Amino acid sequence: MKPQTNHTIQSGIQAAKSAVGWSGKLLAGISIVTGMLVMNSCKDVLDLKPQNAYSESDVWTDPNLVQVFVNGIYNQTVMAYKDGGFGWGAQTDELYGNFNWTNENSYVQGEATPDNQTASSLNRWGDLYSSVRNCNVFLKNVSQLDTVSNAQAIRTMRGEVYFLRALAYFELLKRFGGVPLITKVYDVNDTGFNEKRASWTETKDFILADLEQAGKLLPAAYSADLDKGRATTGAVLALKSRLLLYAASPYFNTSGDKKLWQQAREAAKAVIDFKGVPYALYGSAANGTYNKTFLDFFNSEVIFARVYSGLARADRYNTVSRDLSPNGYEGYSAYNVIQQMVDAFEMADGTAFSWANPVHAKNPYANRDPRFYATVLANNQLFKGRTTQFFEGGDDSPQSPYSPWNASKTRYVIRKMVDESVDWQKQDYAASQWVGFRLSEVYLNYMEACAALGEDGEALTYLNKLRSQKAGMPPVNASGAALMDKIRQERRIELCFEGHRYFDIRRWGMAEIGSKDALGVIITKQADGTFTYQSATVQKRTWLPALYFYPIPRTELQRNPALTQNPDYN
Repeated sequence: MKPQTNHTIQSGIQAAKSAVGWSGKLLAGISIVTGMLVMNSCKDVLDLKPQNAYSESDVWTDPNLVQVFVNGIYNQTVMAYKDGGFGWGAQTDELYGNFNWTNENSYVQGEATPDNQTASSLNRWGDLYSSVRNCNVFLKNVSQLDTVSNAQAIRTMRGEVYFLRALAYFELLKRFGGVPLITKVYDVNDTGFNEKRASWTETKDFILADLEQAGKLLPAAYSADLDKGRATTGAVLALKSRLLLYAASPYFNTSGDKKLWQQAREAAKAVIDFKGVPYALYGSAANGTYNKTFLDFFNSEVIFARVYSGLARADRYNTVSRDLSPNGYEGYSAYNVIQQMVDAFEMADGTAFSWANPVHAKNPYANRDPRFYATVLANNQLFKGRTTQFFEGGDDSPQSPYSPWNASKTRYVIRKMVDESVDWQKQDYAASQWVGFRLSEVYLNYMEACAALGEDGEALTYLNKLRSQKAGMPPVNASGAALMDKIRQERRIELCFEGHRYFDIRRWGMAEIGSKDALGVIITKQADGTFTYQSATVQKRTWLPALYFYPIPRTELQRNPALTQNPDYN
């Protein structure tokens, strides 16, 4: 890995005025001060107003500048790659973070406290409340726009902001549980801050109310390419589905209330049956197109995505193909797939993989679920024109002459979402898409809710449809608890590295299973060209009951005397 630098891409507000959509081009091209666009005073002979600065009154009377303000809220709220997926995976039985980019080691090693929540941590309390504040600023001031000539623009932006505030509160809810629900804009005239935490259910209901408002205002789709990536009715429905699935899950639904599962079922089915956009599964590991789900921008499976332009460098976001690839290819091996995740992939016939099976152990990467080959890059697989060499002394090993400090500690890296056509030796960045919501997740939400309600036939229909279309895997035949286990297994495979596993095992009330020591493998190449495999512990991990939630930073408790800490933190 090269030394990391802060690389915020700057462009003038004047240029931003004409860019009213929210696409990859806009996201990668605009850095905006989202709290307030304040005019710098300029006292010269003519007392001219600077041409690249705008007063607050300018902003709230110009629809283009208001849209730029809204775009800034997207930048704060919609997280991607290391912040939205890989960092979470590195705190579970999916991944090991080679460089601790999101401070995940403090969690998996049981060292997280209210005092060590760094700026790089996935805690994000301050960032998310900044997003909430900017949503509230918008809702307070947008009425200053001319409502006659800008009626449609105002309507859409209001819908976007209600969605973004809902998303910000969902991000807070899943990290911390119930949180203070702030709707006013605090300013210098406020002398105190004394906001109590709402309950988990109250926070959920607040999010649902914002989503209801957003759903009334947003379109099903946008006609202009520049607008793709902005919130839609489908995004609203997908977030509602995820939220209600969490609410129905055992850790939060301790009484097993079937009404909550029914609500989760209905919310997922509303996305599946949505007529505004013909969402459909896209890409299949069975025919080698699985990663097109992530690499083909805004395809039929994508409900909501964040796209980064390839026109300027956005480190860790449009450098993802380089960051994930092995050191022998001049990649960084930033997140290493751990052995537990590798072993979770079934055999191609639908049976479980086992090291105790001599046939499996002799050639552990043969005859696996086709998604394995699209998702994980293992030893002796074809990648960018040559076979990988994770074996001891190989080009992609810690003994490699090629940047060995960037070698995978587990001898696996992520292949999912990597664009192998990118030549990062010439240019390390390229356009990339982070998929926030996709139809496969909604199918999994739906089948889980159906199974919880005893609707085994319906759950099996969607489970087998997903397995068949995304991987060409054989159908499952199970019922009751065994069916729920199959659905959880399918969710683990289909959604791995997308930020779900961390929260799934918590909402299921089994978070400790993701905290076992991270394992890898030592691979030795024999004289006859075959390989032998030996298990190795890459990282010792510690489970603490506190880790069901993140700690609220101590500084926030000091600012707000009404705030209470999460359980088991001092």
